Amino acid sequence: MDKKKNILIIDDDLHIRRILEIKLKNNGYNTLIAKNGNEGLEIINDQKPDVVISDLNMPGIDGKTLCRLTNPIKKESTFLTIIITGRVNPNEQKWIDEMQDIMFMEKPFSPSKILNSIDHYFEKAPPNF
Repeated sequence: MDKKKNILIIDDDLHIRRILEIKLKNNGYNTLIAKNGNEGLEIINDQKPDVVISDLNMPGIDGKTLCRLTNPIKKESTFLTIIITGRVNPNEQKWIDEMQDIMFMEKPFSPSKILNSIDHYFEKAPPNF
């Protein structure tokens, strides 16, 4: 499998960005980095990453708003969104169900579990991925 896919990491925590970046690069993926949702949205629009990993709680555009803004983009250019959060509120299930190609990982998260989820996503993806 060709892993030269672009993965965007959006998190306001430098430590989390760095851990994910190292794990993904060591496994053959290209990484793009954004410190907040505003930067992340620009990169999504400009570079069309194959996967977006985003924190849910960030200043400015948070993960929920980012998902709502990028969901229409997925109709033309599908990509997986992985949201990292301390906890998914059961009352938020409605907006989660409205999103395409999204998964949640609770903190503390395992970088290996994120990598496995990405690998699995590409294995199931159609040939144009």
